[in-house]
Amino acid sequence: MSLVAGISKSQIGELERRGVGTTAALAAMPIPMKWKPDRGAAKSFEKVREQARIQVEGRDAGKTLYETLPPVEGFGLSRLPAPSPGDIFFDFEGDPFVDNGGLEFLFGYVFADEDCADRYVGDWASNRQEEREAFERFVDFVIERLKKHPDLHIYRFAPYEPAALKRLMGRYATRENEVDDLLRAEIFVDLYSVVRHAVRASVESYSIKKLEPLYAFTRSVPLDEVGATMARTQARLEMADGGGVPEEDKAAIRGYNKDDCASTKALRNWLEEVRADLIAGGAQIERPAPSEAAIVAELDDRQKKIAALVVRLTEGVPDDVAERSAEQQGRWLLAHMLDWHGREKKSVWWEYFRLRDLSAEDLLHERDGLADLEFLEPCGGTAKAPVHRYRLALQDTDIRADDELRSIGGEKFGRVVAISLDNRTIDIKKRGDTAGLHPEAVFAHSFVDTQVLADSLMRIGEYVADHGLQGDGDHRAARDLLMALVPRLSNGGLQVDGEPVVAAATRIAVDLDESVFPVQGPPGAGKTFAGARMILALAREGRTIGITANSHKVIRHLLDEVGKASREQGFAVECIQKLSDKEDDRPGLRFTTENGAFLDSLNSDCRVGGATAWFWARPDAAENVDVLFVDEAAQMSLANVLAVSQAARSVVLLGDPRQLELPIQGSHPDGVDVSALDHILGTHAILPPERGLFLPETWRLHPNICAFNSELFYEERLRSCAGLEKQEIRSKSRVSGAGLRYLRVEHDGNQNSSKEQAEAVRLLVSEILDADSTWIDLKGVERLIGLDDILIVAPYNAQVFQVQELIPGAHVGTVDKFQGQEAPIVIYSMTTSSHSDAPRGMEFLYSANRLNVATSRARCICIIVASPRLFDAECRTPRQVQLANGFCRYLEMATKLQERSTP
Repeated sequence: MSLVAGISKSQIGELERRGVGTTAALAAMPIPMKWKPDRGAAKSFEKVREQARIQVEGRDAGKTLYETLPPVEGFGLSRLPAPSPGDIFFDFEGDPFVDNGGLEFLFGYVFADEDCADRYVGDWASNRQEEREAFERFVDFVIERLKKHPDLHIYRFAPYEPAALKRLMGRYATRENEVDDLLRAEIFVDLYSVVRHAVRASVESYSIKKLEPLYAFTRSVPLDEVGATMARTQARLEMADGGGVPEEDKAAIRGYNKDDCASTKALRNWLEEVRADLIAGGAQIERPAPSEAAIVAELDDRQKKIAALVVRLTEGVPDDVAERSAEQQGRWLLAHMLDWHGREKKSVWWEYFRLRDLSAEDLLHERDGLADLEFLEPCGGTAKAPVHRYRLALQDTDIRADDELRSIGGEKFGRVVAISLDNRTIDIKKRGDTAGLHPEAVFAHSFVDTQVLADSLMRIGEYVADHGLQGDGDHRAARDLLMALVPRLSNGGLQVDGEPVVAAATRIAVDLDESVFPVQGPPGAGKTFAGARMILALAREGRTIGITANSHKVIRHLLDEVGKASREQGFAVECIQKLSDKEDDRPGLRFTTENGAFLDSLNSDCRVGGATAWFWARPDAAENVDVLFVDEAAQMSLANVLAVSQAARSVVLLGDPRQLELPIQGSHPDGVDVSALDHILGTHAILPPERGLFLPETWRLHPNICAFNSELFYEERLRSCAGLEKQEIRSKSRVSGAGLRYLRVEHDGNQNSSKEQAEAVRLLVSEILDADSTWIDLKGVERLIGLDDILIVAPYNAQVFQVQELIPGAHVGTVDKFQGQEAPIVIYSMTTSSHSDAPRGMEFLYSANRLNVATSRARCICIIVASPRLFDAECRTPRQVQLANGFCRYLEMATKLQERSTP
């Protein structure tokens, strides 16, 4: 059955369990189905059943067959725009393993020339500079052609080409407005999406090569001849020898690419014929409505201003980064940071348009989508704006409370009031015009205006263009940060030998002289503890301190620790937090929703104020505090830290780039797409002593766990504090002692959920609790282990669902949910059967940062539950080897637990 187009391994597994083991048996399965699938909707199984049927029919007939699917408004053939003589048929050839980020080495496209004859362009790129030039030539060609053919479209097969153009636009910070215009004007047409919703064919996959018999396309370059040539070429490119590719190999690949472009055109023409036949038979198939977005040739006033500043800031800066001084690199970074928020904004809206055009079936596989929603009951609200509860399907989703939801096509539907992974329900507050609607699928889209942050960067850019990066004057902390300078102190130096780390931190914070002080705090190393004591030391000196982070929750956590330190030291300090929703004041901490009230308090009786970046980047917040603390600075972009730096004379960065990474949506030039802490660390895993302060002791991890995290992530400089060696689990179960454990669970075809692993985790937890297990803390105190003492971590929310169904009340969540938390026992369910099954790729599943966070939640024992095939990943690049190495080293250091099955 693996040869049935579109069937998943999980579907194959379920069908086999129900006695359906061959393609022929699947083709003969009765529909509608007489059973309800354990996972997924019945219609998805009926779809693969129909696919199996036509494949069997085609095999018996000895030819490729097809049948049309019932027309659905907005999908399939209704996505075909009217043909234009200006149409372009486009295809990339690329290698994702070249350098860091891949290389699009051939830009191929077919179009009709002045004589209406097809012309092919195959623009070759052997390196990054040539890639940029080829990208610019293609975009310029399209923009120029649009002047003569404003109704043209660019056809491609699958969504890769637009995604690659976005990436190149961001990487080189060029043709940004042009690409944005093309995307908003919906110039690109994905024929793969058209085919999937228009026809069913007797093919084993819906690749363009498999579909070519339907429209009798004959290739000039046989596919079996180009494979070796492509492999040789990619090997040269990956070894930085693109210039050594022989001309005959280039010619062969160009011929192959030309065939792909010509085949795309032939497919479009065939689909037009299918459409015409259906209409002749009485079908109603509309053309897509013309986009209202215009192709704007000129920059707006802001873009002109940015362009002029870029020219001034980059004057005299060498193209080769290796030839730049720190000052030149700082100016180059600032120049390309000016439109950071513009690129992020474009990405947000591009993603909206992509999600808007997906079907319910497609949204089932999107993290920002929900499909197969089942209406349960009203649960509050008003008659005009009711709150309705829906049952969630078992899918991986990142949708959270307060997200705005839209239905298929992009219409606003409602807002999330609450989402429960435990109960698999979502409560949605409806709009008046959607109160009676119950769609089967929705997606989340929210846009947060970042203009205040972008404006702050512009002010810094203008200052630097006028005065330079070096010397006294305004924005000195920002200028130091851009050049990644060592902290400048008014007295003394950084930590000296024998100086306690918290004492050094507080001394340095007080002595900061309009500079930036980075502090890296590994798991359990007391980053928040140290930060609060630094803030208190500054307050004792009469300084005013600001706190910012990516969320109100993180800011509150640090403010709470400041309050705790204040009470311990007997030094009263009044704090205030700016929130979106008002809360009741409490001793030492007040709240406001008003910017004016927040500023007034900081200028009167409050020494410490916490607010998000949107406040600190405001013009009226400039130089309002002496020192600004940025918490979780590894998750705040360099651009945003620069934007908020204007609020203070000095900046302290608290965070750890080795834990959760910077959340980013857009594509940006190299060095611009990093967090502030990553910018300072550069190629280092930890802060060198001359660059800042590394907190070397963890107060959480048993030495047997710490040894792993220290070796893999902290250059063996992280150690457990005295007493942690006493921590252990005492149990007659499989889980006892302290350190790393591995539980092998065999399964096949699992992607973002695994029943087998969920059951194995349930058995482990039951065994631990039933054995009256205890744990001993660093003070030697022994306690009975309860369900609250076990954290269960998974990469995907779909697996969180699986585990929560089996262990109600357990603390189960994804890695990002548990950052900052800890427990005596951590169980990490890796979920996916093999590296090739990973739905988000190796970079996500094997992420060193996520592995570090997951394992370092454990005080005594960390257990990885995984398929053995995860440790046998087929790596294509040194980067993938590095990713897999972390898990292989874990396996080497871990004790293997005995496998057990359900009684």
